[in-house]
Amino acid sequence: MTRLVLPRMLERSKGVIVNMSSFAGYNPIPFITLYSATKAFVDFFSRGLNAEYRKQGVIVQSVQPYLVKTKMTKIRKQSLFVPTPETFVKYALNTVGLESQTSGYPSHSLMAWFSRTLPKWYRMKLLVDNCLKARARNLKKQKEN
Repeated sequence: MTRLVLPRMLERSKGVIVNMSSFAGYNPIPFITLYSATKAFVDFFSRGLNAEYRKQGVIVQSVQPYLVKTKMTKIRKQSLFVPTPETFVKYALNTVGLESQTSGYPSHSLMAWFSRTLPKWYRMKLLVDNCLKARARNLKKQKEN
């Protein structure tokens, strides 16, 4: 998509490209490693393009949200840390032009900050433990059905 829209934006010396990364792009996430790696790529790709084209009037932003209440996440209830898509988009759009990399939502930014303050070894331990628990729940659910 970038290859299709960027040349026209450069001709006009203005444009915005918003790429959706994920909180999973902050750290390698065990058991969803490919997803995590592709989200890290989207973030690096976006930040690199922003550095290349910002002075030519094109803004490229990477949005790295945590969970949002969507059909994909199968989360039924919104909360302080899990907004609806409409609420998330409202906040995320307010960051365009201000930040090249954003979580897009205040509580997601808080979670990202907190995650970065933990030692890497401890972050990985938490991720492995949480992924194993989620996998066990899903396997149990599959057996019940």
